[in-house]
Amino acid sequence: MPSLPISRRPEKLVVDANPILSALLGGKAKRLFFESGITEFAVADTAIEEVRRYLPKMTEKLGVSLDFLSYALGLLPLTICSRKIYGRSLKTAQIQIAHRDRSDVEILALTLTLKRPLWTKTITTAELLAMYFPKSA
Repeated sequence: MPSLPISRRPEKLVVDANPILSALLGGKAKRLFFESGITEFAVADTAIEEVRRYLPKMTEKLGVSLDFLSYALGLLPLTICSRKIYGRSLKTAQIQIAHRDRSDVEILALTLTLKRPLWTKTITTAELLAMYFPKSA
């Protein structure tokens, strides 16, 4: 996936499904959502659908109800973006990534539209933690 250069701490990110799932599982990603000061976490509606498909499996692993996990998902500071927002970038995204992973086309289209780093592909959770919390990463 093409990357946008990261020379300073980003104020806004596009988020893939994996960091969201990690936060719901209690991983280090939750700290970035709530303590980093990042002002926006944009996510494609298709990525939220992917997260929701995993929730039933997560209930078994965590021993919590589906309602609880749905509530926790709702607490994450996500800006859910519909295809209306990133639709014009779909063709470019498809050319760039569909040969590798068709499931990433929409999240790349959102990344291209908003011109923001993509948390998971462009920049990892570990890299973000090191940027925002250098002593505790």
